[in-house]
Amino acid sequence: MLVCARLQMAEIRTAWIIIGVTIFQPIVFLLVALLPSADRSAEAGTRVAVGVALSVSWSATAWGSASVLRRERAMGTLARALAGLVDARLIVLGKGLGASLLSTVWALATLAVTLVALRQPVSLANPGWLLLGFAVLLASGSAVGLLIGSVFVLTRYGPQVTAFLTFPVILLGGMLIPPEILPPPLTWVSALISLRWLQEYLVTSAAGSPNLAALGYAVVLTVGYAAAGIGLFGGIVDRSRREGTLDLT
Repeated sequence: MLVCARLQMAEIRTAWIIIGVTIFQPIVFLLVALLPSADRSAEAGTRVAVGVALSVSWSATAWGSASVLRRERAMGTLARALAGLVDARLIVLGKGLGASLLSTVWALATLAVTLVALRQPVSLANPGWLLLGFAVLLASGSAVGLLIGSVFVLTRYGPQVTAFLTFPVILLGGMLIPPEILPPPLTWVSALISLRWLQEYLVTSAAGSPNLAALGYAVVLTVGYAAAGIGLFGGIVDRSRREGTLDLT
């Protein structure tokens, strides 16, 4: 997994989509969210910064986890990558971990520079609890990467599916729009997105009173994503091996 994570970071660090998502997107999101707002307090700045960081991490993880599998399919090496001696699920989990780690670090660096330039204060009361939250974020990104990898093995329309999921998850995950103002039918959908709970946990941790219940919900959802991804991806690869259609599905 660690080898795959390192290779994934080397692969995507020059990809235009990752550069755009981790550098330009957080700047735009911050400007749009902060400049029109009359509330420039540290509390408001922290909520916006955390929401932007999670949104960027999700976008980069979704595209980064998928980009290598898409490239391998285009080059005709997908079957070799997924039918070797190493469990294919470990390969894809590693790719998801690498994409999530690189995107999170770059996004946080971009956010820090932009917040300083805007002179926007933020709260950092509990760095240790914040690091724990970002560790769960990396694990969640790896699990989601496995689910997205399943889509790319199952269908050639993986990029379209990824594009379709990117912004709905950002909107429903409570990162940029508070979940309490969502229409009631969408509230339960928001509750199934781990980023919604990580947003709440990270904001409260930065303020000095971490919401451990929210962290627990995020961990449970991450485990659920991982279990679903392991089962789905393993089943798809096994079926493709039996039918000899790994590059044709």
